[in-house]
Amino acid sequence: MNEGREDIFVVINIGSSWLSGILARKHSDGRVRPIHACRVPAAGAIRQGCIHNMDAAARYITQIVDELTSHLSDDASIQGVYVGLDCRSMHSETFTASLQLGSEPREIKQADLEALREQVDQAHYEGQRILAITDPRYLVDGRREHTPRGVMGRRIEAQYKVIVVRQNILAHIEELIARLELQLLGTLPAPLVEARATLTTEESALGCAYINMGGGTTSIAIYKERLLQGLFIIPLGGQCVTRDLTSLPTPLLEKDAELLKISEGSMDTSIPRGEIVERMSPESGKAIRIDRLELNRFVDARVRELLWNCVHLIHESGNEANVSRGLVFAGGVTRTRFFYETLEQLNFEYRRGTLRREVYDERLELQPEGATGGINYLGDYMSELALAWWAQKSGVSYQLRDLDTFMQDEPEPTPAATTQYAAPVEEPQRAADDFTFEPLDQKLSNYLEEAEEQEETEERTGKKGGSTSQWLSNVWGKLTKALAPEEHPEDDDEDEDDGEIHR
Repeated sequence: MNEGREDIFVVINIGSSWLSGILARKHSDGRVRPIHACRVPAAGAIRQGCIHNMDAAARYITQIVDELTSHLSDDASIQGVYVGLDCRSMHSETFTASLQLGSEPREIKQADLEALREQVDQAHYEGQRILAITDPRYLVDGRREHTPRGVMGRRIEAQYKVIVVRQNILAHIEELIARLELQLLGTLPAPLVEARATLTTEESALGCAYINMGGGTTSIAIYKERLLQGLFIIPLGGQCVTRDLTSLPTPLLEKDAELLKISEGSMDTSIPRGEIVERMSPESGKAIRIDRLELNRFVDARVRELLWNCVHLIHESGNEANVSRGLVFAGGVTRTRFFYETLEQLNFEYRRGTLRREVYDERLELQPEGATGGINYLGDYMSELALAWWAQKSGVSYQLRDLDTFMQDEPEPTPAATTQYAAPVEEPQRAADDFTFEPLDQKLSNYLEEAEEQEETEERTGKKGGSTSQWLSNVWGKLTKALAPEEHPEDDDEDEDDGEIHR
């Protein structure tokens, strides 16, 4: 169905605050070239990355799929999707597979590595399902080996990090996508995919933690020696700040608190007391008045608590020595005003998380504002770009069209002809020596009449012109010669001179 068409990848990302989707193509080198992206508020359908209301989630994802489909050609449709997942029960487990090679050292072969992989593939965790298995850390006779194939040894171990999630969460995703009559091409662990698309080779080799502080959860992926050391999810995020703001001396609805947090929230507590923030509530239509210092104190206290939880978890998990290159931050909470200034005051070694250049089309950095329909892909859709970069199977199919329908379609105008600055296109003048072909049936009729006259002549004179096969060969030769375009010697000379290959 997709022969001759460029693959298009479709991703639905399940977040705590938003449900989002993206359509994207890829260059031959794997860089993502987005077509369109959109998002809708989760509005209670999702809680901490888990589907809470199936009907609401199905309705929101249908809206996303419909909008993405509107940016495809008429003969294209979305048939399958990848789902990005970042939920509270997701975490990493360590699985050690081992193989005794013999009493005497022998060469480790590919079959031995496959035997180790079979062991982890058969691993089982009660109430959990395996979502992903990362590359292992190999030990040969207790020594670290990066590439054990071909090494001599008696015993080999492979330490895998297995990403598991509660089985009912994946079952709900499968049921939801099936309800929408779509194919689930894969469920991707969003924190790991984002980390792989963000961390540099140096950071993942020397040791670094990728921290995404989202709305309902905060994920921490720790890498060293280019291998995952641990994945942890904290069930806290920006929504905690929103709920705190509903407890201000001035009562606020949760939607009003969310808008106030985004528009006015800051971690700067050095401002003087007495400055009043005044905003109109879109819910009640009433004015909201609040002291800015009081607002900032609530925001600062909760975000600092989130940071402390991240640092404490890294320490308690024994990974403190694995983050020598510091922390890489991403997520909605990091957009809080004065966030990075606070990190500097706390003497954090950090950087802002941005996708590596080889992940996305470099033209995204050069497009002026509004050139992509107002979509800030590198800012608002960083996670979705990373998930599309990881996707392997196309989610869009094309309908085969009848040849008659295809030939009847009028050619679409070129982009230059549709702009208001385009010059008028003149109809090409027909050359005086253009070919004018007779209808095929007329030529065939002429040759058949000629053949009949020749046959009558042969009967009268008693002379035969040859067998039936020879006669058909002569007629076909005349037809082929007549229908072939006339040769122009001067054109042949030009083709020989220019030295180009003509297709």
